[in-house]
Amino acid sequence: MAFLALKTLSRKEGTTSAILAVALLVAILASMSSIVNHINSQTEALSRIPEIGEAYLILSNNSTSITDSQVDVNLANLVSDSDVKYVIPQKVFAATLATNSSNHTAVVRAVVDVQTFFNVRNARVKGDIANANEMQANVGEILARLASINVGDKVSVNVGDKALKVKIVGIIQTQTQSDAELIIPMKLANHLFRNDDKVSLIEFAPKDPNMKDEVINHVTKLLPPNTKIIKVQQLKTFMQNVNNQTLSFLSLWSTIVYIVVIAASYVLATRLIAESSYDLAMLRALGAKKMLTFKLILTYTATTALLGSILGLALGIAGSQMASTAVRWMWPSFEISPFLEVGQALQILLLTFSSSIVGCVYPAFKSACKTYVEKQPL
Repeated sequence: MAFLALKTLSRKEGTTSAILAVALLVAILASMSSIVNHINSQTEALSRIPEIGEAYLILSNNSTSITDSQVDVNLANLVSDSDVKYVIPQKVFAATLATNSSNHTAVVRAVVDVQTFFNVRNARVKGDIANANEMQANVGEILARLASINVGDKVSVNVGDKALKVKIVGIIQTQTQSDAELIIPMKLANHLFRNDDKVSLIEFAPKDPNMKDEVINHVTKLLPPNTKIIKVQQLKTFMQNVNNQTLSFLSLWSTIVYIVVIAASYVLATRLIAESSYDLAMLRALGAKKMLTFKLILTYTATTALLGSILGLALGIAGSQMASTAVRWMWPSFEISPFLEVGQALQILLLTFSSSIVGCVYPAFKSACKTYVEKQPL
């Protein structure tokens, strides 16, 4: 009797649409998971690359970015007494660069010794290096192209109501963020700011990389409590943060999908009960117990969700593979290989199945508790 009743319920018109609805939700989740797996595999591969940065930065403890950091420039003298290769105080700020043709907002980096700064960056200079005793500056090649700046041009550096006119004596290439910056001597920056004793950061590097921990501990003891030391090019930490943020987004999206499955299962069970009231009443009239009605509704809804989940997994995996193949055809240099692990597929099936049961329990229980008279057709 139970099998025949379940077969009768499965022939209702809404069964196919319910399976497709669940399949669509699961397909979206499966495709996103497969793409996230590819992204995570790439970031993990990058995080295994040995760290190549040897520099450290001294910043103010309460700063959220380099431009709002303020540290005492005299701290550079304390650091230079340690076993370090170089010490470069720097003042970093945003300014408007006014040329003959246009205005352009850019980052300006002021350093005490421009030559040392370029040596550390392994810079290639087209032209000359800015002289601290002249109104001269160097511009990064990226900024030079964006702002149409050439060697010999005069540029006005505007910060608030103050302006400084400098002559571009050289274009630099460092393959760092400095390629998009204007580099000026510290003396010129002090004309724009009153706090000559403050800089944005102090950059230094240990002489012996094998002794970096000892050097950092020694420098830390010399610094005041309102400062902090951070290492540049922390690739592994950055990639871990990227992975964590991606997984957080996927978890949030997965939660939304399962909540929608719960709601869909509730609607499906309620609709089934309403459309099958006569059939369920006949079962009760033939002697079926209340628990049988409960099991029928539960089994029907869970089976629908399970079939939808299997179909959705197949559509999601196939869809992501087809999309990645199409992208590779259009852009051969763009490589993406989405994949879904077996454990993840089983997890999606299990959570979707569990969510469907949670959604249909209440209407199934409510239907089982109704009396035979309440279920008679009008």
